Amino acid sequence: MYQDWKPVTFHKMGGAAVSKVGCAHATHSQEQKKFRQLDSLNLTDSAAPIQERVSVEDRKEITQLRILKKLTQDQLNIKMNLQKDTIKRIENGTHEKNKGLTNRIKDFLKKTT
Repeated sequence: MYQDWKPVTFHKMGGAAVSKVGCAHATHSQEQKKFRQLDSLNLTDSAAPIQERVSVEDRKEITQLRILKKLTQDQLNIKMNLQKDTIKRIENGTHEKNKGLTNRIKDFLKKTT
């Protein structure tokens, strides 16, 4: 194979003092400045929507059913074809509320013998 680029070599500056290089400021058009101002206003005016989490009752019920069936969180994830930490996040209360998923997990745990 043939390389079509030339090797780059770096040389030290011979005894000359190196000056500090400041942050390079790009010049922005007036439109870009206006958009940035609008973005900053939008971020400060409205708070981010709060996502609901799985209820405490659902978390406890899923945990109790899983323990009764003698399944680990990983085993339940695999059997239900869920992502790796889904059951852990549901039981810890960090997973966002998804009624369909929680009902599916409860039904699965109630049906398995």
